[in-house]
Amino acid sequence: MHRTMNMRGFILILILALSVFLVFHLTLRGTLNEKERREKELQEELAKLEERNRELNSQLARVGTDDYIVSSAIRDYSFMNKNDIRFEYDHPEALQAYSEAEFTILMEEMKTYSGDEFTTLLEERLK
Repeated sequence: MHRTMNMRGFILILILALSVFLVFHLTLRGTLNEKERREKELQEELAKLEERNRELNSQLARVGTDDYIVSSAIRDYSFMNKNDIRFEYDHPEALQAYSEAEFTILMEEMKTYSGDEFTTLLEERLK
């Protein structure tokens, strides 16, 4: 009888220890999964930031060059090179080949024709 009590006590302690182990294991597993997910997010963010860093370094290398200064002055401030001719239009819409309605019709026709058929149709219309 004394031996059965010891065996029951041992089994009870073993079950309690396994239960505690299982609870800690599940808790730590959930934490580990969360940390792995967070690590993946951070790795993706790091890759994006490294790409952005390369772009900025490339841009930084170009910024100080004479070509960049000239092109940004022309683009941003409407400066002109020496001997350039400036054209100003009273009606800039006259430069567009199609009106909005004509352009919409053209886009619809592009969807219905194959490449060669559309090229032929476009050449006929432009004649």
